Amino acid sequence: MGGSGRVKVFRFDPEKETDPRFETYENIPYEGMRVTDVLNYIYQNIDSSLAFRYSCRAGLCGVCILKVNGKACMSCHKIAEKEMIIEPPAKYTVIKDLVVDFGKKTAKEDTAEE
Repeated sequence: MGGSGRVKVFRFDPEKETDPRFETYENIPYEGMRVTDVLNYIYQNIDSSLAFRYSCRAGLCGVCILKVNGKACMSCHKIAEKEMIIEPPAKYTVIKDLVVDFGKKTAKEDTAEE
């Protein structure tokens, strides 16, 4: 029987909100899942307003890049963990929640190496 975890997800809609926030989702299945699967579960079963990207699900296109527990990764490859904090990738302007504009970098450049 699969376990359940807790996921904190970055939420921000710049058209409606002035400040980003985190929303916590409890009792989320994660065993045997990738981060993209967890986000799909939340979207399909709990909160259909959550915005995130995924496409090829094979680690080829790179549109699913996110920060999970502080480290950049492709969410279609990253194995889900019991406790996760999911954020958009650094350096890019947030369109909504986890969706960023890859053509627009923010003024704050992240110089840390992964």
